[in-house]
Amino acid sequence: MDEMAVLVADGEMPLVDLDDELALAARTDPEAFGLLYHRHRRSVYRYLRSRTRSDEDAIDLTATTFERALVAMPRYRPRGGGVVAWLLRIARNAAIDAGRKTSVIPLDPDVVDRRPGASPEAVAITNEDRRALAQALAALPEPQREAVILRYAAGLTARQIGEVLGKTDVATQKLLGRALASMREHYRDDA
Repeated sequence: MDEMAVLVADGEMPLVDLDDELALAARTDPEAFGLLYHRHRRSVYRYLRSRTRSDEDAIDLTATTFERALVAMPRYRPRGGGVVAWLLRIARNAAIDAGRKTSVIPLDPDVVDRRPGASPEAVAITNEDRRALAQALAALPEPQREAVILRYAAGLTARQIGEVLGKTDVATQKLLGRALASMREHYRDDA
C-alpha cells in the first residue's frame, strides 16, 4: 500500500484510475479505503450539507455514506463516473433514507455573511443574493435541483452526475442546462 500512497501524493496517476486502483485495493486493505476517504470526504460532505439543515446532520450522513461504502466495497466495479460518483450515489441514497428528499431547501437562505470588515451594505446585498439563489434552487424540480447540487456543491462533471442519477451524459447536460436557465429566469424575476 505504500506504493499507492506515493502515487496519490505525487499525482502520477489519472484521478479516476487512481481511485479505481484504491477501491480495488480497499477490498482487503483498510489503508487504501482511508486514502479514498481522505480524497473524497469533502465532496461527500459538501453534497450532503447542501441537502441537510445542519452541519451535524451532514457529518452524520457522511459517516453513514462511508460506512455503507466500506461494506459495499467488495461489490464496487470501475465505471465511467469513478469512485466519487459511486460514493455520491451512496450519499444520495443515505439522504433519501434519512427522509430529507423533499423537506429541505438545499441552501439555507438565513445564512449570515460574517466576513470580517464587510460593510453592512455589502452584507445585506450578499444575504439578499443568497436568499434569491436559495429560492431559485428550491423552485426547481427535484431532478434539476439534484443535478445542480451535484455539480456545484460536490464538483462533479456531467458524466459523473449521470452516473449518480442514472442518466446519459447528454441527458445530464440537458438537465443542467434547463436547471440553470430556470434559475436565471427566476433570479431575474426577483430582481
